[in-house]
Amino acid sequence: MNAMNRLRPALAVIFDAHGRWGRAALGLFALASLWLTAPANLGLGLALLAAGGALFAGWRRGGRPDAVGFATLALLVWLVLRYGLQRAGIAEPELVKPQSGWLDWMTPLVFAALAVLIPPGCRLPWLRRLWALALLGCTFGVIGFLIGRGPLVLWSGERLGFHLNRPLGIGLYAGVFVVGLVAARQQWWSLAPPWRWPLRIGGLMLLALHLQVLASAQNRTTWLALLVVAAGAGLAGLWRRRKGSARPAPRRTGLAVLGAVLLLAVFGYANRQAFEQRLEAEQEVVATVGEAGLAAASASSITTRLRLWQFVLERWPQAPLLGHGFGGLQTVVDTQLRPRAALMAGEAYDHVHNSYLQTLWTQGAIGILLWALLVGLLLRDVQRAARVDPRVRAWLPAVWGALGFVAVWACFDYRLSHPDMRFFSILLLLGLRLLGTAGSDAQEVA
Repeated sequence: MNAMNRLRPALAVIFDAHGRWGRAALGLFALASLWLTAPANLGLGLALLAAGGALFAGWRRGGRPDAVGFATLALLVWLVLRYGLQRAGIAEPELVKPQSGWLDWMTPLVFAALAVLIPPGCRLPWLRRLWALALLGCTFGVIGFLIGRGPLVLWSGERLGFHLNRPLGIGLYAGVFVVGLVAARQQWWSLAPPWRWPLRIGGLMLLALHLQVLASAQNRTTWLALLVVAAGAGLAGLWRRRKGSARPAPRRTGLAVLGAVLLLAVFGYANRQAFEQRLEAEQEVVATVGEAGLAAASASSITTRLRLWQFVLERWPQAPLLGHGFGGLQTVVDTQLRPRAALMAGEAYDHVHNSYLQTLWTQGAIGILLWALLVGLLLRDVQRAARVDPRVRAWLPAVWGALGFVAVWACFDYRLSHPDMRFFSILLLLGLRLLGTAGSDAQEVA
């Protein structure tokens, strides 16, 4: 014991050094997370090494996890247990690459370890830094694509696949950045000179670029998510005004709203071809589903999703608690669903295009409850922090807007099997964790 006491100062110096380069690695991870996979993996690996040292130091001091920590550990244990049961044969036998599917679900949980790298008093600055780096990296990816294809490709009417020329989640990322930039506009619009106008111009340019990317990706799910978030923001504003809690809007705010409406009108006119093409693509199929039912409709993007969802709900009673296990569903869909339902020819469906039903399929009701518990505790901590720290309250519109956008997108898609989507999930959970623990920062600083 005395030897350990003598070693503690040296260990403190070592772990402090680990924390510094661990935060630098975390910055590299954030920059490359939505841009370049290899540097993001490098940054994540180095950050986790440093986080391991910090966790060991906390354990030696007798620290205990909080509710979010225990929920993360419970979910980690459940995922390991569920995979062990799958290896023992308690799973759907036709699932493809179960180990890869399991790692997809395990990876986002590293957010809890990464959060210990950020010391008290620095959580909100690092939250801004990490998401600014992610926005910058994603923007570099889009610019690189435009350099290779030419800027006019944005208005060509072609359905574009940004981000390393893969369609993936670029519409999701662009939408979250648009919502975040608008909802957190006071963070970059109201700064003091000399950075006021450079940041204002840069923020407006980023907003315009990612709004255009959102349109050019031609993902109807992200368009719907943006409409839902905008409608929710409008209803929330009306509710606050009705309760008398909203402050009177200054004249400049009204002019800004008018300018935004005019900008959206110009933006909509410039992209009318893409909007018309995607919105009219399956109107006949939707009408058939409404009039004669799903069974009478031909194969399309919409009806395929509906049939996949129906298949999951039909199979759920066979494994209600444990789920059917991890892995791609290509073989399952081809052998069990395609012979009796019209699916798009030549398409391999490795997931069910719904993040909630994908969780139900892989992990059953236990997985649903544990993931809901983790997210619920993270949001509870954010709300608690907002009550004591006005800086956290200033982030709430961006938090709820981004989460609402992701929640709507998740109703129609699932991309956790792709590296950049896993990285995005880590950033999202890490951001909630930093916000939820920032409430103690105000008390400690005070």
